[in-house]
Amino acid sequence: MKLSQWSLLVPSILALASPAVAHHRQTAPIVALTTDGDTALPRISSPSNKTIALAVQAPAGGTAIVSISPWKVRKTPSLQTVIEGPGNNADPTVSAPGRSFAFDSASDPLGFGLPGQQVFSAQRTQLTQVSQDPTGTSVNPSIDSSGRFVAFESTGDLAGTGNQGTRQVFLSAPGGSIVQLSKGLGTSRNPVLSAKQGGVAFESSSDPKTGADTGVAQIWFGSIFGGSAAPITNGLGPSMNPALSNDGRIVAFESTADLALTLADTGVKQIFIYDTKSKTYAQLTNDALGCEMPSVFKVQQDWRIAFMCGTTPYFFMLRGNQRYQVQVDGGLPTQRVTTELGIHFLVMSTTGDLLNGGATPGNQVYLVNLFKRPALPVPGQSAWFPTQGIPGL
Repeated sequence: MKLSQWSLLVPSILALASPAVAHHRQTAPIVALTTDGDTALPRISSPSNKTIALAVQAPAGGTAIVSISPWKVRKTPSLQTVIEGPGNNADPTVSAPGRSFAFDSASDPLGFGLPGQQVFSAQRTQLTQVSQDPTGTSVNPSIDSSGRFVAFESTGDLAGTGNQGTRQVFLSAPGGSIVQLSKGLGTSRNPVLSAKQGGVAFESSSDPKTGADTGVAQIWFGSIFGGSAAPITNGLGPSMNPALSNDGRIVAFESTADLALTLADTGVKQIFIYDTKSKTYAQLTNDALGCEMPSVFKVQQDWRIAFMCGTTPYFFMLRGNQRYQVQVDGGLPTQRVTTELGIHFLVMSTTGDLLNGGATPGNQVYLVNLFKRPALPVPGQSAWFPTQGIPGL
């Protein structure tokens, strides 16, 4: 091939090798994903770069489970695809590829006749009832990247372990078999599966040795592939609401315990992370009024941890060791902020009208493009213990 011919081919080759669309450059600073009703962000943020799941109020009543893929139809980035129609539906979650979903419902959409809340999964147009729970207490699902494993909580004896009404964490595996991931007499709840590495985290107040209920929740971490979960905290105050990064390495959570020093219960929630590789910890906040509801996402060579302090949204860059405040017009209350949909984006539910100013009657969900609407650096550094497990940038 002549050099002149090669030079003509290079641009075409580079075009094929490069991403076709730079989402952060082509997306507006703010995109309204909902425009009416009152929509809160779900417990688990999406590990997907493509799709989020929401429980939205339907005009005729009830709550529908919908997915939104802003990059799929660029002219209408807020287009909602219905996963399950209006009913008593809640707690949606989506897999990393954005094609599998799970949620809980008391509407019996498949007509099985079981009481209360049950857990369902949806792949494309196929709806499956994950739990066959006679107690009707199956809620708070989390789905893995393959869409084949679903973790959830229930007070039923779903795995034949003799559970006597204690809230436990269960895992539905391929083929429909159910195993119990938690143990003991303490309350176990809020499970989350990682998009990679087969990790699972949840909170439980069971003593890991005796099984007795300590009354104080700890964060447990383990593997769904044969590795039993064990507590990674031991504070005298509760540690709750775990979140797992999309690469499976970082566990973020909230705790009222002084985990770095005395373990005493401070009575004020702060945000912590646990690095599953180095088995070290970092405290990210030390706010007098407390912080809660973390989510975490791998951002190139760093991790972004989003959280709320009161009604103000923040995020922290772990290796960059910098805290940021997310802009909300007028300082109006925000329900939650999550880091998802890629390295340049956040998703936020707030009563502040980010497009027109002022306030909205209920919380609306917005896509925030940090490339065009940067967050404000504010004071706040991490405190690692017992050593710094991840080097700074």
